[in-house]
Amino acid sequence: MNFSEEDLERLRPRVRFKVSYDVGFFCPDVDDIVQEALMRFMVAARDAKIQNPAAVGAFLNGICRNVVSEYRRRNSRDEPMPEVVPEPPGKSIPEAELFELRQAIAKGMEQLSERDRRVLRAFYLEEKSKDEILKQTGMTDENFRVVLCRAKERFRAIYLEQTKHRGNSRHSSI
Repeated sequence: MNFSEEDLERLRPRVRFKVSYDVGFFCPDVDDIVQEALMRFMVAARDAKIQNPAAVGAFLNGICRNVVSEYRRRNSRDEPMPEVVPEPPGKSIPEAELFELRQAIAKGMEQLSERDRRVLRAFYLEEKSKDEILKQTGMTDENFRVVLCRAKERFRAIYLEQTKHRGNSRHSSI
């Protein structure tokens, strides 16, 4: 299959529009991409790689898409690496507050039922999987989810009540 220079000049505006649409109309490399697509098309035509002569437009469109994809990959590869943002410094809790926090958690856990305490400790503190907890307790999956949810709610209510009382006692002594 042979294409004359006249045939290429008829295809060039269509290929240019497609490339411009894909990479942006103000991209400075549009003409280079068009030239590369047309060159690959001519090489394929010369080497008889176009299997369906009736679908020349689709074949050229595929070549054009490949060239645009290569252009985008090359551009994203050539961009400088993003600046490495340092991690923010760790927020440490003062020892006194950490001690009070641990005490409040321990008191809150004491006020829960044995089952709730066991489930919360296993799931959050010991980081056991749900399957391990189900084996240990003999609960079903649905039962476990309900128990865990209710235990968290009970603990949260107890903990908030404790911190509210502790906050009031701090302010009254000042």
